[in-house]
Amino acid sequence: MEEAPPPTNHILRPHHIDLLAVFLLLFKEYESKLPSPFTLHVYRVLLNEVSEVTEPKSHAEVLRELGAGPKGEDVEARKMLAKLRGVPGECRTPDSLTILFQNVTGLFLEKSEEEPPILMRRSIFGYFCRRCFISFVKLSFSGVAKLQKDYLVWCAGNVRAGYEAVEKDPLTNDSIIFKTHADMKSWAQPEPYAAWEKGQATGDETTASENLRRFFEQHFHESNDSGIRQHALLNLVRMHYLRNEFPAARKLLLEAITVARTSGDRLTLQHCIGMLHRLPHGESGRRPVLNEIQPDLNPLEILYDVKKLTTVAYAQPPSASFERIIQAMGLYDHWIDVQLATPVEAEQWGQHAVQAYVWRLIGCDHVAVVEENIVTAFTEVGGDDNNRFTVTLNRAYKRARQGKYDDGLAILLDPDVWRGISMDDYGLWAQKIWHILTLRASRRGQLRMYREFLRSRRPRHPSVYLPKEYFLFDGEGGSLPMITDELYQVIEMKQRFDQGPLAVEQLLTALWHSEFQCRLNLYRTGIILLADISLDFGMTKRSRKILEEIMPQVITGGDLEQRAMACFTFARCIIAAADITSDGLREAVRYLLIAESDYATLQCFKSLANVQYLLSVVYHNLGLEKQRDDAATRHMTTEEARKKVEVVAVDEQVKKIWEVVSQVGAALAAR
Repeated sequence: MEEAPPPTNHILRPHHIDLLAVFLLLFKEYESKLPSPFTLHVYRVLLNEVSEVTEPKSHAEVLRELGAGPKGEDVEARKMLAKLRGVPGECRTPDSLTILFQNVTGLFLEKSEEEPPILMRRSIFGYFCRRCFISFVKLSFSGVAKLQKDYLVWCAGNVRAGYEAVEKDPLTNDSIIFKTHADMKSWAQPEPYAAWEKGQATGDETTASENLRRFFEQHFHESNDSGIRQHALLNLVRMHYLRNEFPAARKLLLEAITVARTSGDRLTLQHCIGMLHRLPHGESGRRPVLNEIQPDLNPLEILYDVKKLTTVAYAQPPSASFERIIQAMGLYDHWIDVQLATPVEAEQWGQHAVQAYVWRLIGCDHVAVVEENIVTAFTEVGGDDNNRFTVTLNRAYKRARQGKYDDGLAILLDPDVWRGISMDDYGLWAQKIWHILTLRASRRGQLRMYREFLRSRRPRHPSVYLPKEYFLFDGEGGSLPMITDELYQVIEMKQRFDQGPLAVEQLLTALWHSEFQCRLNLYRTGIILLADISLDFGMTKRSRKILEEIMPQVITGGDLEQRAMACFTFARCIIAAADITSDGLREAVRYLLIAESDYATLQCFKSLANVQYLLSVVYHNLGLEKQRDDAATRHMTTEEARKKVEVVAVDEQVKKIWEVVSQVGAALAAR
């Protein structure tokens, strides 16, 4: 037999007096006089406040919200609001407050059998008024006097007056003269959990852990064991997991699994097992475990399996990821419709954020943009929704990849992006800004600024950072993922040692894996490198044919750097295949101009100089002297700009941006 729920205690707070005054004015003086739209608005405000689903509004906020209703400028409505403003003046003594509560009884007491009360006793409004009256009757004179003083201070603007914790010690609690069973014991309160969430958001691990312990050590029911210790452990595991402290998370998680099994909490046990499957294995090369679909499994665990499937080491085609997304959508419907779980908006839009990631991974950027727009259209601006935050980070970095560095930085520095995030998300946010600055420095060739300024200021976030992704011949850092590492070896052999043909095996392996896993961006890059190496073997016509097959995909400009590289290589293939005829040279000019424009947008000065040099040579062979001189002038300007930025130790814009990032971190930690 299940235990009866614990008795709940009710403590009168200052905002209750304000609400009771609104009830008295509305139902006893002005109900038939007020305009219907204004009355409906007052009903809605009262219902929202009485249900206590949010923090109570202050005295000024209640007046402001009531006055903002439709027909609020009506004469009777203004009279009612004027009387409500005068309530604090009428409650200058404890006796006047007692009179107000005596008048409340007229709202729910039956006058006769033929005349029903104004508010039915079991209605939400009647229950609220009756409960407040009973709580007032239990107060001693000192309790009434304290409530009256707190109300006046609260109306004056001190929103914390009257909301302190009430001790249940029978020796010191003299504010209640009639004590019930609920007034003798301190039952569980939500304040420690709120302090735990605040400590977790601000990065204060000590405060967070201490308040979490305080919350779950409270008196929840009369049994000896609360039966909810596993929830505290699961919350701690989540905190360590978000900070990538995996050994601590695994240790606590094993304990939480044991406690959940002992207490028979099947739902929490399923959460713990799902979290266990998220943790990385200590053995290198071992594949992560995929979750089996079960009724109690959270749909987000299935969505997280997509991350495992999209890793290169898992070697799975995108069809496996999309199959997992469909399963997560079906499980979410079962979770809501069959198990009647409370809908969480973040879970509803999570699958769209994951789809955007997968579509962009396989090279379908336009579909990814549609999914991102769905997330940003239906999520709260300035909140802590991780879906919106992740989509914003990916969108900003995509802009930077397209050469729009200022646009990408402006997106991330917008206060609507960072004002509601936790300190864990702040690390990701700061790191994404750092990556954009490093990306621009690497394309410009600012190796000195990277070594003397950016490298030492990289946010110490535990996510993986590989310098080889930006600086080709930087020896620090670990190895790249399989396909990327093979392409890196090809580029290194070609540019560093001028021995591109020796890396054909690695290139063919990368092409096979990228085609099988449908990573189209990497596949297109591999095809461009294959055409480039084929030129070294003298296969000029074959190189041109290879690139002609993918040019319709590349020329759309989904990746400017890839298009610039493809157009530059394709122009060289055209020139080589045409044996330097005028027709071939004229056809190559078009692609060289596209490559020049793209490299100029990306600020890749070295590659831009190479394109402009070849363009001037082509113009010279075509006899176009003016165009040749213009291209040569642009080449000289590019070389001067490249040499100028190479010696810069720190850019003033970069310095100011990083100062803003530091100030945001300090402000978030001080909340």
